[in-house]
Amino acid sequence: MKRYLKLSIIRKLPLFVVLSVLFLAAAFFSTAEVSFERSYYGYSYIQMLDTSCTSSLLAFFFITMMVLPLFNMNYRYSLAKSDLYRQVGFKNNSIRIGEHLSTLITVCISFTFSFAVLVSILLFKNYTAKDPIGFLAYHWYIVLYFVALLVGAGQFFLSYLLVSRSNTFINSAIMLFLGQFFLNFFLFVCVSYIRCSVSDGTRFAEGPSIIGAIAWVSTLFNQLICSDRISYFETSDLEGLALNLSAFWSAVVIFFSVAALGLVAFILEKDPSSEWAGKPDTDKPYQEIIYHAGFATIGLVIGTLLIESSLSLVFALLFYPIYIVSYYTFYGLLHRNFKLKGRQAAVLFGIAGSTILFSIIYTTACFYAEIAHGM
Repeated sequence: MKRYLKLSIIRKLPLFVVLSVLFLAAAFFSTAEVSFERSYYGYSYIQMLDTSCTSSLLAFFFITMMVLPLFNMNYRYSLAKSDLYRQVGFKNNSIRIGEHLSTLITVCISFTFSFAVLVSILLFKNYTAKDPIGFLAYHWYIVLYFVALLVGAGQFFLSYLLVSRSNTFINSAIMLFLGQFFLNFFLFVCVSYIRCSVSDGTRFAEGPSIIGAIAWVSTLFNQLICSDRISYFETSDLEGLALNLSAFWSAVVIFFSVAALGLVAFILEKDPSSEWAGKPDTDKPYQEIIYHAGFATIGLVIGTLLIESSLSLVFALLFYPIYIVSYYTFYGLLHRNFKLKGRQAAVLFGIAGSTILFSIIYTTACFYAEIAHGM
């Protein structure tokens, strides 16, 4: 296994070179416009410091971690490759684990090198400035580096859990998108509907997915690096503070719980038999569950946005037909068959219809409740 892992890493040297170049480009472009010197105009000056320069590198790293599992599942997408995979004299799952781990290690090395270059450029600019605005809290970059690796690895195994539910590249891509969408916006929908307020729900819009991961890490550490304090949760009322903290910790706990489940599946779960390789259907119901949960959340998000919209009816007439057509079209693509069976049609149109009906009824109820409260 160790020998295979070593050979796999060597074989992925081109990937290492490409990612290193892209990560370095992100680092150089992010720091190019950063200035630590005061710009004087008469009796005033403009501060040019932009501490968000790490955001683009972090976003690039997390997005890379999100999509990489898609390209390590080729043996599941072809019957010939699946048969060859099972004929190799390695223990069960050894090749799969070796392939994914070699990719994970390669990306982390590329990120480490680029991150070190980015911090070095900032450090050089900061300490050679003739009239510096101030000095960043550079010790937080050490913490940021390890947090970024942890979150990146979590994103990798979260994505693995989603893409490994399918046996074709297209289906895995659909699972990845809908699974991420469900994770990110489910809490947003629940809070918005419970409180009948989109403004409260937006606190939960950075949910336990790639969107939330980029937002938490970038925002929190930019504040720590710039001012050595966190203002991310600050608000003028205790209820708002409670909502902010609840949103953050709920997202973090769910994110790492799903990532841990993905790690367990990665190590212990057996691959389906070769007869399922390259086929749109699966021997387990997870693909169906993720698909319908994702599209139900899309429908509820539309309904949530209608809660505080003065053009609710117009938006409903515009978006819901598109929503139903998209739901059906991608379901047909998922199964490579647009002739639905009776049970499939009942589930699909039942969820779509219930979602739309619930959204419209609840939006109308919130509207009249607000009028009654105003009177």
